[in-house]
Amino acid sequence: MPKKVLMVAGPFHPVPPLRGAAVETWMYEVSKRLTSFEPHIVSIADPFYPAREHKDGIFFYRIHFSRLYKRLFQKLTKLDPLSYPKRVAQIIAEVDPDIVHMHQFTRWLDQMAKVIRKEGMKTILHMHNESSVIPETEVDAFVGCSKFIVDSYNKTPLKSKRFSHLYCGVDLTRFMPFWKVQPLREEVRRRFGIGRDEFICLYVGRISPEKGVEHFIQSALLLQETDNVRFFVVGDIPEKGERRRYADDMMRMAAPLGDKIKFVGDFPPRKIHLLYLLGDLLVLPSNFEAFSMVGIEAMATGLPVIASQKGGITEYIIDGVNGLFINGGVPSKDIAEKIKTLTADRRLREKLSRNARTTIEEEFSWEKIASDVERFYSLLE
Repeated sequence: MPKKVLMVAGPFHPVPPLRGAAVETWMYEVSKRLTSFEPHIVSIADPFYPAREHKDGIFFYRIHFSRLYKRLFQKLTKLDPLSYPKRVAQIIAEVDPDIVHMHQFTRWLDQMAKVIRKEGMKTILHMHNESSVIPETEVDAFVGCSKFIVDSYNKTPLKSKRFSHLYCGVDLTRFMPFWKVQPLREEVRRRFGIGRDEFICLYVGRISPEKGVEHFIQSALLLQETDNVRFFVVGDIPEKGERRRYADDMMRMAAPLGDKIKFVGDFPPRKIHLLYLLGDLLVLPSNFEAFSMVGIEAMATGLPVIASQKGGITEYIIDGVNGLFINGGVPSKDIAEKIKTLTADRRLREKLSRNARTTIEEEFSWEKIASDVERFYSLLE
């Protein structure tokens, strides 16, 4: 019998995710490719999915909270007698896994300490971003989505017997290089009203201050008079809060560009691969980036990437070889200069495109990541 691994998501998105959710995507894509371990996944429920099912070789457990429960126990009284971590603990006790692999679970790890301290049960805390919450419970292994994140947590009081990193991946059968799916690319661009001779610069991601969207829009303003160059901002615009205020600021900033810029909104995960076919290049102007799924998805599609030289991005982009780094100083000016260079230099574009795809094929396929995960699990035995 193969050993059981139970992956646990926070109470935010179901697995598989129905909207953009990098953590839950990682869990699903890796789990369905495991061959030496029996995969189980716990996540929050969604009306689209059954509470329990066995699909794609994975056992799913989805935790549901009724509206009455959320209103009475989570909002009004704050009692939460059957909280998310308590329900996760019940499922752990039921499944009795050999490995509990918890994603983004710093806030709830201590609440589950008793159930995951069973003799022989190995525990992994896997972080895909930084967190100000550091649990007291020791784990058998800490995993970061990049070396950058591992180094960040190594400087905290976090207690772990082992520190390592496991990267994100790409489905190479879905994210195809644009030169191999040219008819599909032309159809997608036509649906968005993109002319045959237009050069499209993409931003994809959250419209949020840490993502540096202002640098992308400011670079567009600098290139406002450049013929046939347009800009697409693709990302969820929240209804309220700080991120909504930031998004409103970005749209006001972009207003002078008129139809030179388009805010597209969010894309469901099942169609996200089509999104990259809109573009001729991608700009990643992040002020902070733990790894960036967007970066490797764009590279898999063969798009040259202009990126901030920060965080986990530096672990897969080599400046001038498979992408371009934004120089310090005034990011928007450097982005604009690099866009001008790439629009004019076809040979450079092709070099970056081909090398970007090769990088992803060699290092970041989900098959390779799943193999790395299984090898890592085996080290815990």
